[in-house]
Amino acid sequence: MNGTQTGTCPASAERVGTWGRVEGIRPRLLRSVALGACLLVAGFPTTGWAQGTTPSNQSQEPLKKLSIEDLAKVEVVYGASKHEQRLAEAPSSVTIVTREDIKQYGYRTLVDLLKGVRGFYVASDGAYPFAGLRGINRPGDFGGRVLVTVDGHRLNDPLYDSTFLGTEFALDVELIERVEVIRGPGSSLFGNNAFFAVINVVTRRATDVAGGEVSGATASYNAYSGRFTYGQRLANGVGVVFSGSAMAGEGRTRVQYPEFSAINNGVAENLEGLNNETIFSSVTRGGIAIQGALVNRHTGVSSAPYRTVFNDPRFKYVDERGYLTFDFTRELNADMSWRVGLSYDHYRFEGSYPYNYSAPEPGTVTINRDRARSESVGGEFQFNQMLRKRHRLTIGSELRTDLRLDFSNADDNPAFTYLNADRSATMVAAFAQDEYAVRPNLLVNAGVRYDHFDTFGGTTNPRAGVIYTPAPGTTAKLLYGQAFRAPNAYESRYQGDTVAGYKTNPDLRPEHVYSTELVYEQELSRDLRLASSFFFSDIRGLIGIRMDQADGSINFDNLTRAESRGFETELQAQWANGYRGRLGYTNARTVDEGTGLVLSNSPRHMVKGDLAVPFWQERLVAGLEVQGMSSRKTVEENGIGGFWLANLTIVARNIGRHLDVSASVYNLFDRKYGDPLSSDYRQEVLPQPGRTFRVKVTHTF
Repeated sequence: MNGTQTGTCPASAERVGTWGRVEGIRPRLLRSVALGACLLVAGFPTTGWAQGTTPSNQSQEPLKKLSIEDLAKVEVVYGASKHEQRLAEAPSSVTIVTREDIKQYGYRTLVDLLKGVRGFYVASDGAYPFAGLRGINRPGDFGGRVLVTVDGHRLNDPLYDSTFLGTEFALDVELIERVEVIRGPGSSLFGNNAFFAVINVVTRRATDVAGGEVSGATASYNAYSGRFTYGQRLANGVGVVFSGSAMAGEGRTRVQYPEFSAINNGVAENLEGLNNETIFSSVTRGGIAIQGALVNRHTGVSSAPYRTVFNDPRFKYVDERGYLTFDFTRELNADMSWRVGLSYDHYRFEGSYPYNYSAPEPGTVTINRDRARSESVGGEFQFNQMLRKRHRLTIGSELRTDLRLDFSNADDNPAFTYLNADRSATMVAAFAQDEYAVRPNLLVNAGVRYDHFDTFGGTTNPRAGVIYTPAPGTTAKLLYGQAFRAPNAYESRYQGDTVAGYKTNPDLRPEHVYSTELVYEQELSRDLRLASSFFFSDIRGLIGIRMDQADGSINFDNLTRAESRGFETELQAQWANGYRGRLGYTNARTVDEGTGLVLSNSPRHMVKGDLAVPFWQERLVAGLEVQGMSSRKTVEENGIGGFWLANLTIVARNIGRHLDVSASVYNLFDRKYGDPLSSDYRQEVLPQPGRTFRVKVTHTF
């Protein structure tokens, strides 16, 4: 660092670091912020890898008041390197979605949030949403090429790789402090499922809540929800957060499906009812953090997948997802720390499917029940050290044991069992990453992880990046990474007899991606920032369903090699008067390398834009989102037209005392659009909801 330190800055920074330990924030980061603020006031330069700081005259203002230049210095990301670092230093293209964004744009679930992030799109089959990125979102998959974590803890289940982005997600979005959307392969640190991106959800701490909150909402389709949250830091330094929420709704009461015109004129009636309850709690003190969550969701389905009986109210899905984590972090000194994490995870699924086995002739309807359950325990160790102020070394290991991977499938009446499998699995891994500051404006990041599964063996996945800052406000990143998605238990172990029609494939292997990306980020002024990326991904061994022509059975196999290439750009604005917005565009071409054909559900063009406008001394804020997508293909190679959507939210703050009210309209202009379905459905395209609304009231105390 240039210049001579004077005054009381170092001592002040040390006191801030001590406070950070009490508050559960990493002391080294806070010391650097406090020391950098003092140096900036004294007139010393603060750019460069070791001095990611925020100006002292801005640090106490809300983030919405900061300029783009100051935001770049304040915003940090954890999930890119498993430690806090400035966005400009992260070996990824990263988008941060804050709690303020969630409020101003009326996000109800992670689905709404991801639809507003450049490069991402979400397709729904009516019961579950699945996230895609840069032109890849395969119909019939369960979303396992994106890893979702909560405070660094894996949420994808080992049965289906499900990402749980909708109402089945373990948390109410009001408990989210920020969401880190980290593009690119992340298997060098996170292992399985960190294929195209890692989405790390950071929860609110006790000091973020600082009291009680009661919230209630009403929405379209006779939907109602309520939430109670309490958070407080006690006198003994213990931070406590507890929250419970519930929602219920009828869903669409009438949905028209021309494919079933022979039954009830193709109208499904009163089938989309939804109920869910979530509980979340966390306790922290110093370096100890205990966290747990549980969600239980029951939902109906109107589209009659898997050749079930149409318009039968007995078709239901049940999802139950819970986890408990224990983390202990210790700072040995300003340059050395270690962390130990233990976890328990639970997932339960039940599907109730009405079948007429004598079809096409009328007959007795039999209820088939498909059940699955997993129980997993895991542990992780991580060590961080700064070496000679130029290297930041991160090493670690992970162990996860799936104690139960149970599948069963049976008919009720007459009783008949097709499948009853009870399995287990174990994974061990080791990883290392080194961040080396070659010069104050040149950072090299390199890492590798080895994972070994008892089902198929081992896989090694490296990552490397060169991050160059030629001038203040300008950053260029050249990134390369490899990642994998292991066959999940459903793909590799769901095996029934000849009636159930599934066979295991002992030769099934993981999917792999080899990705190169060039990222350019430029602060155009104190109010404007530009971020652009050029990307290329070679995806090998995509898993799909293969039918055995001899007996009609199906199994999963590595069928396809695909290629995705393109670019994306986004302009972000943050004005001093409180106005802020983004405008982004993604161009992605994704093809099957064997046939040269564009993949199904792969849009070439996507446009995202949003604008937040404050009124009445910022006590009233209007948030407008616009999203556009070009045409896509179905699995039958037919086209689906593109569409534009707009969402509008108005938030009124501090009405009376401690009362916030928001009103949102989604699909403002009632556009008609749909998402492609897999071959499990008779329909090629599932129509999505038209115009809907939500009104929410929140009281804090």
